[in-house]
Amino acid sequence: MNKGFTIIELLLVVAIIFIVTSFSAVFYSRFLTQNAVLNTTDQIVGQLQKAQIYAMSGKQNSNWGVSYASPLLILYAGNSYATRDQIFDEKFTVNGNISISGLLSLTFTRVTGTPSATPVITISGNNNTKMVTLNSQGMINK
Repeated sequence: MNKGFTIIELLLVVAIIFIVTSFSAVFYSRFLTQNAVLNTTDQIVGQLQKAQIYAMSGKQNSNWGVSYASPLLILYAGNSYATRDQIFDEKFTVNGNISISGLLSLTFTRVTGTPSATPVITISGNNNTKMVTLNSQGMINK
């Protein structure tokens, strides 16, 4: 009796490994994109909250805001992004597979912390979408 593998058994094992690997790559890619969407959503909410807290506390005796210019999300001090004091910028790089709409520049008023706009921010990537809303009092919902 011969011991060993036949070519058919070997091809069958290779085919099964190939199929499992193919499915794993698709699921892993979807997982990474979903994780990037959640991470970006949390980062946007965190930056909005930080800008509002800085404005309400009067940090640097200035208004604070958040701006998005792909691929950067920037926390800034000043009345607008264009006239900001760049030394206080805090930057976060957004994953290139993620798109953000509804957020260009948003400034919170010093002391009151009220926002300059009430955007609906959409974060999406590969059929994964999250929304962040901001009302006129500065309440953030995700």
